[in-house]
Amino acid sequence: MKKTGFLLGTLALLMVGCSTTPTPAPTVNSPTVSTPGSNSSESGAAETTATPEQVSAATNTLESLALTATTSGPVTAQVRTDGTLLVNSQPMFPMGFYHVSWAGNEARRMRDMNAIADLGFNTMNATMFDPEGDLEGYRKLLDAAQSRGMKLMVEDFNSTSINTLKSHPAVLGWMIADDCNNLITPEELLRRHDAVKTLDSNHLTYTSMAISFANSHSDYFGRADAVGNQSYPIDGGDPVNVVYPVMKQLVRESSAKGTLPIANLQAFHWKNGRYPTPRELNSMTNQALGAGVKGILYYTYLDTTNDLASYKGLNTELKALAGEVKLLAPVLMNGQRTPLTVTTANNQGVAHLWSYQNRRYLQVINMNPTKGQTVKVQLPNSATKLLPLFAGRPTGLKVSGSTVSGSMTTLAVHWYEVQ
Repeated sequence: MKKTGFLLGTLALLMVGCSTTPTPAPTVNSPTVSTPGSNSSESGAAETTATPEQVSAATNTLESLALTATTSGPVTAQVRTDGTLLVNSQPMFPMGFYHVSWAGNEARRMRDMNAIADLGFNTMNATMFDPEGDLEGYRKLLDAAQSRGMKLMVEDFNSTSINTLKSHPAVLGWMIADDCNNLITPEELLRRHDAVKTLDSNHLTYTSMAISFANSHSDYFGRADAVGNQSYPIDGGDPVNVVYPVMKQLVRESSAKGTLPIANLQAFHWKNGRYPTPRELNSMTNQALGAGVKGILYYTYLDTTNDLASYKGLNTELKALAGEVKLLAPVLMNGQRTPLTVTTANNQGVAHLWSYQNRRYLQVINMNPTKGQTVKVQLPNSATKLLPLFAGRPTGLKVSGSTVSGSMTTLAVHWYEVQ
């Protein structure tokens, strides 16, 4: 996997394989980024933390919108014209992890799949060790994944693998290229896509790359069903707020070609670097959601130098994010998303409003990576009340007419039902 570039504009993008340990490129004039905890307090910040009592009404409404997923029998995975994944015609928001399985073994791959499921995720991109020698082991992994409500993106596109495993209901698709914009041509990507679809027309083809401001690689879209965009800024040369604009590029290109846009987000540490803090992970995830992605695969649960089974520092945040996105999924997939005008002292805030089944849901993000700030958001219509969505998350913004305003701490994310 490779990282996106933010600071250098037209810089050459660092490239390494997803099955190898990433190494960051040299950084030029990189700003110092603070690493606040969840209770950061800056001058003028007036956030509180939402209580279970405050969120109960809005959360109950979200739970009533939950979609029923198909759990058994043959599976057909397709992409709706708006980029949403359909599994047996039902919308699904794939959210999970890469797993560089050859950094472990068959038993480790199985154990980590269950650990990912325990965190509340529904998808894993897992390596096959060998297209023939690993067939039985991978089938066992698929059986276990099915019992956990998980889908697997198979990191292999060999004809033997496809013909043997394609009928399994836990198969979501086939990863046909990584770092495609560096390693293969658009024509080769299409050739692989067509070859896989000839063998298995019922599942996705998937590829991943890094999209920057300098090049969105539009020629690669429309040549695979799903495209991932890699953004790994923590100690990798970019400020954390790079995620939103590069994911907007992904969504823009995907929308033009009917492609499923998947955010590949950082849950690892670069060599000699650190893992993201929980607040940074929350910010990156919500930046991607605000940009309009239709799936998230974090990199990585395991590779040669990263092991989330040993590093527990992100588990609480990951479990919270998995649960929150599960609740939001019907709105994220089927709602109408509207970017809103946000006023801050330094133009570092974004907000979006989703409208779904006569309900409105507001997301506001403080994009400033170093300090808190006051924000003012303009709604398209008047409102009388903001109901916080998630207990334990920041709250405190107020609405007056069509204006939402208040203070937000560093990298804070607020979610509300607007009434």
